[in-house]
Amino acid sequence: MTESVFPESALEFGVFDWIEWSGAPAGEIFEHKLQIAEAADQAGFYAWHIAEHQGTPLSIDGSPSLVLSAAIQRTQKLRLGALTFCLPWYNPLRFYNEICMLDHMSGGRIELGVGRGVSPIESSYFGMKSIDESRERYRETLDIFLSACSSRTLNHEGKFFSYRDLDLYLKPQQRPYPPLWFPSSDRNSIEFTARHGYHTVLNTGAAEAGRLYAQYREVWTRHRNDPGRHNAHVAAPKLGKSQHVFVAGSDAEARRVGESAYQVWSGHLTHLTRKHGKPDLLNVSPQSPAAVTRLVAGSPASVTRELTQIVRESGINYLLLVFSFGDLAPERAVRSMELFVAEVMPALRLARK
Repeated sequence: MTESVFPESALEFGVFDWIEWSGAPAGEIFEHKLQIAEAADQAGFYAWHIAEHQGTPLSIDGSPSLVLSAAIQRTQKLRLGALTFCLPWYNPLRFYNEICMLDHMSGGRIELGVGRGVSPIESSYFGMKSIDESRERYRETLDIFLSACSSRTLNHEGKFFSYRDLDLYLKPQQRPYPPLWFPSSDRNSIEFTARHGYHTVLNTGAAEAGRLYAQYREVWTRHRNDPGRHNAHVAAPKLGKSQHVFVAGSDAEARRVGESAYQVWSGHLTHLTRKHGKPDLLNVSPQSPAAVTRLVAGSPASVTRELTQIVRESGINYLLLVFSFGDLAPERAVRSMELFVAEVMPALRLARK
């Protein structure tokens, strides 16, 4: 067994938002989400991450770059990014230019999540015929992005895209490019993310996260000096777990309101598979320890106690929190976040030390 030299770090906090459809006017939804980003900035969260989806009430964010450009103007220190940009849906040159622009407009605050997208149904809207095609397009688009970041002229001849002597006047502000994120869910993807040193976030139960992150630390240590690592410019990877949270004055109120909103969110999550008659393999029970992203709802004391156990069991150093979900009223989501910041976050920082 390789001796671990993994750079352990203090617990940090992020906010994730699908930018979920709620029936309210779209302008009001976007405004509420941007207010969440502003609050996260003021409260000292590390980053605000958003989804990218098409044709589902789970998200009306069909263009993360547009939302991020708005958030840049309303925050000062908060880091910002999509988790993830679904690369098969992009023209690589346009994607490269948008990331460079966002990084400069934000003053170097972009966190870059990359992936192929989890939904074959959504990929089909962009002409993908198979999972294999979306995987190939993802890899080629990422290769083009990495190559463009390291050269003043782009030359590429691939299966899907071709560029010859294309002058590049833009480079990311962060060099060689913003920190890379790749969400993981199984042992095979952990092997890839750890070998390249990606930041990552798991949607698993705490015990499974603990096992996967033990694997990550071992693989990262073994490959830390390999040439060509994608995220070699990041010294200390963030190992995260996503978590729906609703904090209220009492356990009874929190569970009543939070579980109702969570059930609406879970219906949105499985909307496309149900619509197309596909098997639904996701566990989205609010109480299940193994749920794809479990709900923690309660008073500040109860939430602190439960999250402390999750943090310790999972071995994470990054807790990615979902405060606004389902049909939760905006004022309730904001109040939940305020209670978390005032009473839960300080206790979790101490518990992690």
